[in-house]
Amino acid sequence: MNSSFVYIVDGALSAVAAETNPQDAPVPPCISQLDGGLVQVAIEVEDRAQRSAITRVNADDVRVTTAAPAARGEANTELLEFMGRVLGLRLSQMTLQRGWNSKSKLLVVDDLSDREVYEKLLEAVVT
Repeated sequence: MNSSFVYIVDGALSAVAAETNPQDAPVPPCISQLDGGLVQVAIEVEDRAQRSAITRVNADDVRVTTAAPAARGEANTELLEFMGRVLGLRLSQMTLQRGWNSKSKLLVVDDLSDREVYEKLLEAVVT
């Protein structure tokens, strides 16, 4: 699969395109390294899907579907459990925070680099 990735970041001094392998692409802005070794992932959640899956990773967000409804936090619980399986982390190594609307979330993970998170998410994308 040959794909090109171009990320345009306000104030950027250069652009990089990876045409051979998605793992060679730079880590997108939706996955950012924080102080203290933490990594933040911007997630857009679609609830009430047939199953939990990662459907895309782009510059803006990681799109994740969950089978559980958003009511009573069920989708959040399923999202954390699913992301734990994808990233190989325990629940205690992840924190889910509110995003800018009801479907957006910020996942903060410990013990992985931004590159490791990106590669694990890419491996899990359902096409």
